[in-house]
Amino acid sequence: MRKACEFYTAAGFRLSEYIAPADTFDLRGAFLQRKGNPHDIVFFNGAGPRLHHFAFLAPEVHHLLNACDIAGELGYGASVERGPGRHGPGHAMYVYMRDPDGHRVELFNTHYQIMDIENEPVAWDPSDHKISFPWGLPARQAWFDEATPFEGGAIREPQMKPKPLTLESYLAK
Repeated sequence: MRKACEFYTAAGFRLSEYIAPADTFDLRGAFLQRKGNPHDIVFFNGAGPRLHHFAFLAPEVHHLLNACDIAGELGYGASVERGPGRHGPGHAMYVYMRDPDGHRVELFNTHYQIMDIENEPVAWDPSDHKISFPWGLPARQAWFDEATPFEGGAIREPQMKPKPLTLESYLAK
């Protein structure tokens, strides 16, 4: 993940937010931007390289709910994988769905702007679950494990395997 961040920052991207344990820079997630919004590309430590999801901005919360209703009306209700909910980092409302090919798609709202290039990146501590999950339940383990591999790319495991709070571990408590 560090190599990807170095590559993109050398290309002019700026780090806007990152996820790392408190008082460290042991990156678990990095949000990079070029256009003044919080992120144009995001990296997380995990097996890869793989595409976890791609995202589209939905201007208002009711658009997320409407997308879920339409998915249900068209017989795709089971493709709504996670949400609606609220992200901790960035605080955007979201819903994740699978497209007919099985790729994960996020619809989200609430892009804030980063206008001052002197702003320091916002740090998020992954162990603070009140920040990670402001409300609602955590994602299923499959949400963390499943992603689309890149054709011809060998998938490598990270040196430190992530251990996110999952729905399964949350319910086991």
